[in-house]
Amino acid sequence: MDSRRIIRIGVTGQPNVGKSTLFNILTGRRVHVANWPGVTVEKHEGERIHRGYVLRFVDLPGIYGFSALTIEERIARRYILEEKPDVLLVLIDALNPERTMYLAIQAIEMYPNVILVFTKVDETHAHGIHINYSLIEKRLGVPVVAVSAATGYGIEELLDLIIGMATGRISGRILRVDYEELNHYIDSVIYILSRFEDRLKYPIRWLAIRLLEGDRELNEYVRREMGEDVLGEILGVREEIRRIFHRDPAELFAQKRFMFIERILRNAVIRVPVKRRKGRLIKYLYHPLVGPILSVSLLVAMFIIAFTINTGFPLNVILADLGYDELAEAVENYSVGGLMESLIEYVSDNIYSALGESPLTSLVADGVIGGIGAVLIFLPLIMIVAFILAVLEDSGLSPRIAVSLHNLLTRIGVSGHAVFPMMLSLGCNVPAVLSTRAIPNPRERVRLIMTIPFIPCQARLVVILAFASALTGVNGALLILYGYLAAFLAFSLVNKLLYIYDRRRGLAVEPEIILELPPIHRPLWRVVWWHVWDSTKHFLVKAGSIIFLLSILIWFLTSYTPSLQYTSEASTTIGAAIARFFSPLLYPIGLSGDPAWIIAFALIVGFIAKESVLSALTITTNAESGTAAVRMLGLTDPQIAAITVFTLLYVPCMATIAVIYSETKSVKIALATIGLMMSVAYIGMLITYAIGLIF
Repeated sequence: MDSRRIIRIGVTGQPNVGKSTLFNILTGRRVHVANWPGVTVEKHEGERIHRGYVLRFVDLPGIYGFSALTIEERIARRYILEEKPDVLLVLIDALNPERTMYLAIQAIEMYPNVILVFTKVDETHAHGIHINYSLIEKRLGVPVVAVSAATGYGIEELLDLIIGMATGRISGRILRVDYEELNHYIDSVIYILSRFEDRLKYPIRWLAIRLLEGDRELNEYVRREMGEDVLGEILGVREEIRRIFHRDPAELFAQKRFMFIERILRNAVIRVPVKRRKGRLIKYLYHPLVGPILSVSLLVAMFIIAFTINTGFPLNVILADLGYDELAEAVENYSVGGLMESLIEYVSDNIYSALGESPLTSLVADGVIGGIGAVLIFLPLIMIVAFILAVLEDSGLSPRIAVSLHNLLTRIGVSGHAVFPMMLSLGCNVPAVLSTRAIPNPRERVRLIMTIPFIPCQARLVVILAFASALTGVNGALLILYGYLAAFLAFSLVNKLLYIYDRRRGLAVEPEIILELPPIHRPLWRVVWWHVWDSTKHFLVKAGSIIFLLSILIWFLTSYTPSLQYTSEASTTIGAAIARFFSPLLYPIGLSGDPAWIIAFALIVGFIAKESVLSALTITTNAESGTAAVRMLGLTDPQIAAITVFTLLYVPCMATIAVIYSETKSVKIALATIGLMMSVAYIGMLITYAIGLIF
């Protein structure tokens, strides 16, 4: 084995943090037992192959600190500082982070390549503990991962983090704790040690702190390497601390570390008293017939509320059918999305008024404002849907919904575990694919990775709402219902076929579910906000980088001819030439001419990011919104329905394909997913058009 493909990992933590259990999971219980050199303390080593790398784990003794007061502490510290593992895992008990993080802070102070691993995260909810891991990671500046040895949650992510840090893709750092009034004395010792910096084998600031704390082993190191006089200077600084503060310096430094931990965990760890509530509604979730109906109805009702707040749909359609046209128009215009659309239109008009007609004005108003505006107009919907999912998760309803739907899902070859990726997919397919790491059955996980993208994410919801709004009467509501039914039908049928295929090859295992049911409780709004902000931030980053650059690219392709001449005639542009090559694929649904290449161009761009379908339509047609663009093309209702279904079912975005590859490390699976989705989408488009012509 190439030595560059071997990664050495030290695993440390305080006693009772679940270190032995996690070590066995990481190594598959293939452990070699020996003794540490010169002592009778056992040394456990194990290996695991992951992504083509050999991961060599060394289980360090359970310790409370790195003070070198015990044999175990000396063993752990010497291994880290002298053997210098590629990665050091420091375990923190998620049920008691305040106490068990002390060792982690000491570790980051002396070693850069540290990953903090929170264990027992499957039990936190039941104990009323909520932890914002991303906030802790941001504050410390080191990778943080949450894992559960019982369910396997987070194990794949941890292994990938190990490889990322060992190969330099993820960087660690030495933590600089603010010891406040003690910093002056630390700097004094650093100044003394700096005269010998070229011969130091330890981080200089960590060494200074440990010397002030009275580390006997390091005192001897200084006496041996630098002389008695240097040690005397350092001990003089230590004695000055004792004289001024009237306390032992080691006690002062420990107190400052605990104060630092308190600041790190403030508002990142929330504890609430747990009361087990027994509601009548909850017991019905476990009923084999009523449970699935109740669960699906609950999810549908909550998402309808989200749509109404953001777009006015379907309330506007209902009011219009009842004859209240003015009220229906007001609901649509004064919805959150309607107000944002008016704002974007106002900004674009003012830019044209101020700058006049020019390529630069077109770039700013149509390329930037129009392109990103078509995406950001639905940002409130992203937040509302994320809010709903967070409430279900934090209240304890999500796992109960998973249990209630388990028997139904087994009919298509997946377990109740699939509910969580499915629900996440309604927000974004990328985290949904990542969440399949918690599924115990590896074959079920691969099947879900390939089929989860069929479930419409919020980006595709943006498109379907724009298309549905262009339909007449109640057809818009029917299209949304039909589109979601088509998507879930495709998800179910393909999963069933893949399960049958696996079973015939002897690879399928009967779907099972293993879940802890936390007590039902009122959601904590701060915790809900953590989830909402994470989802919103992901969307904003995407809109602010990929979508922004893509909007500029779309504007360029639709504003310049193949000879690089600026033009306001979209039909003569580079984008039109590319799209016309693929437009014959739309002939079976009756599309030709300009509508065919414009739709083809939007779908090509949508392969990169689905939100950009609307950006492409608004830019190529100079329309004010995606809905207006669809209406300008003069499409019939069956054609709009067919294009909508294709948009829902084909590849959601390049980011999803990228994460599928990163999770499977298989080009074959990534390409198979693309081919599968494109085929199903095209067939679904033709079937939908035929149904539209009939009805």
